[in-house]
Amino acid sequence: MEELFMLSIQISDIKDFMSHLLSKDTFDHFYFIEASIKMGVSYQIQGRINEGFYDTSVEQTLNREFCYWKEIRHRIFDIIKGKRLPLSCKIVLGLSKQSISYLIAHNNSSFREEDIEGIYVNILYDPKNLLITTGISYKNFSLDKSLEYAFDEYLAKFLKEKAVI
Repeated sequence: MEELFMLSIQISDIKDFMSHLLSKDTFDHFYFIEASIKMGVSYQIQGRINEGFYDTSVEQTLNREFCYWKEIRHRIFDIIKGKRLPLSCKIVLGLSKQSISYLIAHNNSSFREEDIEGIYVNILYDPKNLLITTGISYKNFSLDKSLEYAFDEYLAKFLKEKAVI
């Protein structure tokens, strides 16, 4: 499995971005993949849904591998809030299977949904910097970069429309 990081955006207004991330619905439609938060203690949180936790009817209704950011955002906020900022924080969000299919279809990409393991937004924070990078995890090696360019364009447009950058 190959993962390639593409777009890299340095966020200048960290406070405003963190407000969008933790207090607003800006990123709610993304899957929550994982978070790593380093404070007085370190937290590792996985977004993968534990199937055995839910009864069969709820499990069938979910029909997805990861929870949405909107379902975990308040818990991440509870960990981060306080008088002291985290020493570092990494949050990985991902596109849903439907969003991946849409991106492929609307960009005349040669890829199929089953060629893609995931399309990700990586949010990397330390007290002085906040960086957003993108990445695609392919199931097989490819020289075709069209989907990477399409996702970079989509994310940059999305962040501008939401007044995040």
